[in-house]
Amino acid sequence: MTTELPVVLTARGFALLESLLQQHEAPFAGAAEIVRRKLDAAIVVFPTDVPANVVTLRSRVRFCVDGATADECTLIGGPDDAVYGPTLLLTSPRGLALIGAAAGQTVPAQLPDGSEEMIRIEAVPYQPEQRRSRLDLQVISGRDLPEPAKILSSARSRQPVAPFGGDDDPGPSAA
Repeated sequence: MTTELPVVLTARGFALLESLLQQHEAPFAGAAEIVRRKLDAAIVVFPTDVPANVVTLRSRVRFCVDGATADECTLIGGPDDAVYGPTLLLTSPRGLALIGAAAGQTVPAQLPDGSEEMIRIEAVPYQPEQRRSRLDLQVISGRDLPEPAKILSSARSRQPVAPFGGDDDPGPSAA
């Protein structure tokens, strides 16, 4: 068997793989053992900490199988995932091989008949975790917050604005 490569998973990916072990029927012969090995080797990280070149659920990945022409698909958790373009189910031999692996790695995919194909990951053109981490969010600490008294005085100094130019709401007594 090949040397175990690092497997980087989000908590969602890890939980989905664990749920595969709980199913009554494995998606294909040998799938349970592949999932166990992947979970044993997994490093679970926050979604914002996943490196940009790692294949996660809903990532678009470009790969070659046994040196053939490159293919590009989106890795999905199930047939109900609404994704545009070609997809690859996580429960397929290639899907299980790809999740958690990184661009530049060559990973084995065990087929239901027991044979193996080698998948070279060329690129991860899109990863949803990277899209979220690129949002321009400002992180502030408790030290950066204004004092509560300043917040209250600022709110009290503003004049309420009535909708449509006037306050015609008679209040709860009108009910």
